[in-house]
Amino acid sequence: MRNGGRGRGGRISLAAERDVVVPLRGMTTISAGGSGTDGNPQVAGALAAERTTPSPACRADADRLRRFLAPDFHEFGASGAEVRYEGTAERVAAYTDPDGEPIRTEHMRGTRLADGLVMVKYTAYIGGRRSHHTSLWRRVGPGHRQMFHHQGTPTGPP
Repeated sequence: MRNGGRGRGGRISLAAERDVVVPLRGMTTISAGGSGTDGNPQVAGALAAERTTPSPACRADADRLRRFLAPDFHEFGASGAEVRYEGTAERVAAYTDPDGEPIRTEHMRGTRLADGLVMVKYTAYIGGRRSHHTSLWRRVGPGHRQMFHHQGTPTGPP
């Protein structure tokens, strides 16, 4: 690949980013750039759930968002504070405009850590700020997953 997979302006292209995802022994990794069906269905399911939660429609609807959060959900926020399940969906819904600008995600990929357990990683752009995110998703029933851990770490420009 010419110029090390970098697109115009020296930025790494999404295609180049997909090419560098390497699974660890015994783990299955799928990039969101792939079809999501040619790999592990557990990973594909977690990626689908993760893609739903940043949408303004989901975030503005506390009942809908709550269905994606496990009762033992916790999150480490940008300030370092730990947030628990209780009241999280209501707080997120209170400050989300359902017609607002969506959270843009890039380089989303998932790794099956164990049966029914998937780690999802991606970069998000929220209101002009960039951050790296990691979520842990647990299968709780056929076709249903819940997030029990999330962390977003602010980072500088690409």
